[in-house]
Amino acid sequence: MVKRQRTRNSKSLYVIKSCQTELKDLEAKKKSETKSLYVVRTDDEVTHKYGDVVYDFVDQPGVFILITRDKNFYQTFKNAIVHDLRIESEYVQVVSSLTRASELVQYFHDKKVTPCIFMEHSIDGELTLSYLRFIRASFKNIKLAVLSRELSRDRLFQFFEDGADSFLKKPSSVNAIITKIAFMLKPQREADALVEEGREHIRRNRFEEALAVSEKVLSRWPKNAAAMVVYGDAKKGLAKRQEALHAYEKAERNSKNFLEPLQRIVMMHAEDDNKPEALKYLTKLDRLSPLNCNRKIKIAELYFDQGDSLTAEKYFDNAISSAKQEALAVVGEMSIDIAEMAAKHDPKMAAKYYRQSLDFIKSSKSGLAMTIYNRLGISLRKQGLWKEAIEAYAEAARHSPKDENIQYNMALAYAEGEHFKDSAQRLLTALSINPEIYKGRAAMALRMGEIFVKGDKKKEALRCLAHCRSLDPNYPGCSELLRQAGYDGNTENISA
Repeated sequence: MVKRQRTRNSKSLYVIKSCQTELKDLEAKKKSETKSLYVVRTDDEVTHKYGDVVYDFVDQPGVFILITRDKNFYQTFKNAIVHDLRIESEYVQVVSSLTRASELVQYFHDKKVTPCIFMEHSIDGELTLSYLRFIRASFKNIKLAVLSRELSRDRLFQFFEDGADSFLKKPSSVNAIITKIAFMLKPQREADALVEEGREHIRRNRFEEALAVSEKVLSRWPKNAAAMVVYGDAKKGLAKRQEALHAYEKAERNSKNFLEPLQRIVMMHAEDDNKPEALKYLTKLDRLSPLNCNRKIKIAELYFDQGDSLTAEKYFDNAISSAKQEALAVVGEMSIDIAEMAAKHDPKMAAKYYRQSLDFIKSSKSGLAMTIYNRLGISLRKQGLWKEAIEAYAEAARHSPKDENIQYNMALAYAEGEHFKDSAQRLLTALSINPEIYKGRAAMALRMGEIFVKGDKKKEALRCLAHCRSLDPNYPGCSELLRQAGYDGNTENISA
């Protein structure tokens, strides 16, 4: 595919000095710290399908702001925008603190440049929820995606409730980044595009137009909860509050995991000073998104108004517990970051911090345990502690039994302890999960072939080694292992 040669419609983006410095710092370090980065080559279909959405955004003009210290993510994002879409590098800005982010967002806002933000879910040991609320209260039309290795469902709901547009799990491929940007900037389905049009009418107080658009959507998709919310917003704007409330209630019934209808219902009952109904829907919201400490305190206050001190106390206790969980989750993430820095230089130190992060993550009910156990196993293997590594991998497998990479890592640990039959068995498990785990990867195919030879699995060894040879006929060690596996020169007996 011939990629579009862009013609810039806007003036050059001038960047404040402090942000330029941070970008240069990342550039200077990326070579040494991203050696092991594996970036999936962009699928031409992805570029063709979504490229114009990104081009149109930067031509508005728009700019991408990354609030992160993750050099791998920055480099992958830059590859997507600069290398694959051929957009000028100045359209990707990176900062590592929320203070710098505020400066940059304000700078571009003053220059009539629209930011699209990708922000870590925690910075400097604190969740970025308050900054998300600040962005939503201070700027219109800014799209914001939250970045994290993994977020629990409850934490994800909390970010969406406070205004996040999307979530991007790290590590991310170039394809995933381009697709995510496109879906954030422009709805890709007709119904979603019409709903967004209706929301824009609401933002501009064009309630009749919003009503017409929402009715158009509902005539074709009667259970579209987002369109029902727009319909309710339009009715409310036209001072038809009862019809608006009915629309919100219908939207809530049609989509049990959609926060907006419940938020609208609570707001209407609060405006009408209908405390019993406000309490009813606040508790529904709390069940759906249970990490909002301020809402728990509000619920407790309403129970006090009803004279129910015991239930009020329960919600106060839950609010404190949620705040504690939040703190533990952030400290756990910080411990992971420290462990990954140490892993490049001192595996023993890395193992220490991975174990610390596990203590915090377990207490915070995070979904990161599998990842940490797997990385702990890698650090232990580097120290020659293969038995301890196997224990860590076993815990990782317990959390994620369908992850072939964990089984492969466990096989390597068994092999380092010269337990080749156990190692071969783990490889068979990995292949049962993903039969193509070694395809296109000569080094992995060779290592698996070697383990199968030593584990007396000659047939499996021949398949892996034949694939290695098909990728590189002169790959070091492959011919000797083929001989040990009993290769007789007859390719018909081997399926690579």
